[in-house]
Amino acid sequence: ALVVEDVVVPRRWTFVRGSPPSLDTPAYRYPTLAMASQVLAVCGLGVAQAAIDYVVDEAGSAPSITGAPPLADRPHAHLRLGEMEAALRSARAWFYEVTENAWVRLRGGDPATQEETVDLRLASTHAARVGAQVARGCFQVCGTIGIYEHNPLSRYVADAAVVAQHAFIAEGSFLSAGKILAGHPPAPGFP
Repeated sequence: ALVVEDVVVPRRWTFVRGSPPSLDTPAYRYPTLAMASQVLAVCGLGVAQAAIDYVVDEAGSAPSITGAPPLADRPHAHLRLGEMEAALRSARAWFYEVTENAWVRLRGGDPATQEETVDLRLASTHAARVGAQVARGCFQVCGTIGIYEHNPLSRYVADAAVVAQHAFIAEGSFLSAGKILAGHPPAPGFP
């Protein structure tokens, strides 16, 4: 937390959530809830990448407690790693694609359209869900080593799940986006 005592903050540097922006810059024109959703979702993407990196770097050569070949030599692990990498890269690509589309419009001085804002929320929700699925998939593919207290995979699974549970990017976002895509008015607070 940031605490400021005995300092006057100029009014132009303050804001009230939901009120018009006090500065006219692209960042202040950015849809507020979409930005909040993106901040959360990108954390989930990072956690999922850390989980994949752990599997590849650490668990890939670790001996099995059952005497089975190392994970790096198991075909099912190859399949799962390929699937998880593809899912994570796809979610990340869409996330950054819609971010760039909105940012170009905002830099040009225009507000984001409803369609762009829905895309931002939808891509964020999807990214959060994929991040949680990938972290859990890494935990599962590693087997028993993932449950050890010193192993980071348990934490990755929990952290990614927390991101996907947040109200801004939980399942209700899919429902609200689908409602708009079907031609209905947006729900309060969405997009």
